[in-house]
Amino acid sequence: MCAICNFKIDFGVGHPLALTVAAATRKAIESGLIDPINDAEGALSAARMRMSSVDALNLLQARIEGAHSEDALLALPDFYVLLIENDMWGFFHATTNGFDPDIVPEMPEVTSTDVAKRSNIVIMPEAGLRAWLDESFGIELALRESLFMIDASADSTVSLTQMLTIAESTVMGNFRRLS
Repeated sequence: MCAICNFKIDFGVGHPLALTVAAATRKAIESGLIDPINDAEGALSAARMRMSSVDALNLLQARIEGAHSEDALLALPDFYVLLIENDMWGFFHATTNGFDPDIVPEMPEVTSTDVAKRSNIVIMPEAGLRAWLDESFGIELALRESLFMIDASADSTVSLTQMLTIAESTVMGNFRRLS
């Protein structure tokens, strides 16, 4: 499992691009592209939302690890994933055994104007992540429509986009072979 993190960032802003992703998510929900996450209220709703987000991050981790060789994983930059519905952060640091479950990352740098100092972050809604994992749409559409946004240097953006594309194409390739 990747590192699951609860960071408190000033004023509750998880990431400056989260609002853009939230607006794109609302549009995708209204168009029927993705289903909203169950946000039932009650005493345990926050715990249920957290467990749902952890589950979604674990599914993403499994998809990425299953699609990449050890060498390909080790070539990935460290990155965070922010699920915008409840500001759930996951941190991904590759090792020879997959992503490190025991790492304790620093709080992500999200505001520096120096791209080299900012953390590599993939911003997405849990609802969109689950729909992508279920193959409701492809990574190209997710990035084009701002359902997923990558905040990273140019090289890291290319690596993270390729990582998601490979994770997607591996599943699609398996589906085609089974058909």
